[in-house]
Amino acid sequence: MSKTINRFITLVIALGIASCTSSEPMKLNHDYPAPPSIKRLTEAGACPGGEALSAVSLPLPKFPWRAKRQSRQGWVVVSLDVNTDGTTSNVFIRKSVPRSVFDRTSIKAVENWRFAPPGAKPLSNCLVFISYRLGKVTIGQ
Repeated sequence: MSKTINRFITLVIALGIASCTSSEPMKLNHDYPAPPSIKRLTEAGACPGGEALSAVSLPLPKFPWRAKRQSRQGWVVVSLDVNTDGTTSNVFIRKSVPRSVFDRTSIKAVENWRFAPPGAKPLSNCLVFISYRLGKVTIGQ
């Protein structure tokens, strides 16, 4: 009787595995677009000293509910200045894919970022990469 049960269990597992497999990989509604080269977007002399910035508060942007519902994915490159008091200003989208889907939430979050004061001079034309992938938001590549 135990051989019969073992065969039955093996058959059930085999059928279960076979029914889960497919010849085609699972596809999202929208593929993740290839990210840009940040170095190519950076202008000479942009954000000097920015590598020494120390974050005090970096709230992540919210993944837009409509984009999440539609399984949209993408990224945004945000340009910003860091003032001598550590606040951000002159925040705008340098590049985004898909266009305008994640722009508003990215700008809103970056406008609220705070850094340790960078020194006597403000930093300008700093670039930040924000990824919206698989329903999650991450900063940097």
